[in-house]
Amino acid sequence: MAGVQRTPPKTAKTPNISQTQSEPDLNAAIEESEYVTNRNKRPRTEHSPQGQQGVNDSLANWKRDQDARITKLLEDQTTFMSKLFTDISEIKSQNIKIQESNAEIRKTNGDIERSISFINQQFEDLKREVEDLKKERQEQRKYVECLEKKIIDLQMKSRSSAIEIRNIPQSDMETTAALIKTVCSIGNVVGKPIPETEIRDVYRLPGKSTKDTAASTPRPIIAEFTKVQTKQDILSAVRSYNNKKSKENKINSELIGIPGNRRPVYIAEQLSSSSKKLFYLAREFAIKHNFMFCWVSNGNIFLRKQTGDKQIIINSEKCLQNIITK
Repeated sequence: MAGVQRTPPKTAKTPNISQTQSEPDLNAAIEESEYVTNRNKRPRTEHSPQGQQGVNDSLANWKRDQDARITKLLEDQTTFMSKLFTDISEIKSQNIKIQESNAEIRKTNGDIERSISFINQQFEDLKREVEDLKKERQEQRKYVECLEKKIIDLQMKSRSSAIEIRNIPQSDMETTAALIKTVCSIGNVVGKPIPETEIRDVYRLPGKSTKDTAASTPRPIIAEFTKVQTKQDILSAVRSYNNKKSKENKINSELIGIPGNRRPVYIAEQLSSSSKKLFYLAREFAIKHNFMFCWVSNGNIFLRKQTGDKQIIINSEKCLQNIITK
């Protein structure tokens, strides 16, 4: 029979509502089927999609929107990538320039380092030369000091038997005989007669001639004796004589028979120019630092602080400085 299904077997299971059940009563089944066929359905609205075409249109619109968005994103991405490529190109160009500049700098630094190394080598060489020159200078100074000492010793030996007489006026027609007479007169005044045979030489030191006035300073007279002992005896007699006399009655030109105004006469050992300078500095030092005694003996200069103290020999200006630092 058309449209009729067979009756399923009876089971204890609950029948599936999706399956069609057969009615025993065919007439009732037909009436129910007609009822189902003729029941009312919900009407379709005007805006409802009409099947597959509506879905396709919606998908097409969505696709167009997505394509537009993707196109815009691609355009923005392309623009960004182009700008990025441009920036990268500029960075590469700058990097190349920096590398080239660094290469130049490294080259320049290398030149500078080589120059500095050369200058440093020159400086070290000059430094060594200066050190060598300093050592050589010190050695030469020591050698010069040694030579000066030897010269002073020779001068002292050559003057070991000579005295220096200062402040005796010079006459117009002065002769050696007149000078010998003056020396002998000094010996007679101080109580130590001097035979002419013991006078080896007598002369005035060379220099510019001066007029015989009270304001002038005559050139000294040098008297050399045949023996050192004679010199020492005369100097000792002069010191003894002056110590016993007042300032006005010490040895003077009037006592030894020199015409004209009376002048004090000074008699001492003959010293070299360097020894005279050192003796002057020693006397100034003695006055400044309250030394009671400063004298010369056999060409040597001595200082003594006070009576009973040890005498200090002065060989150079450095000796005076050493006394201050002690």
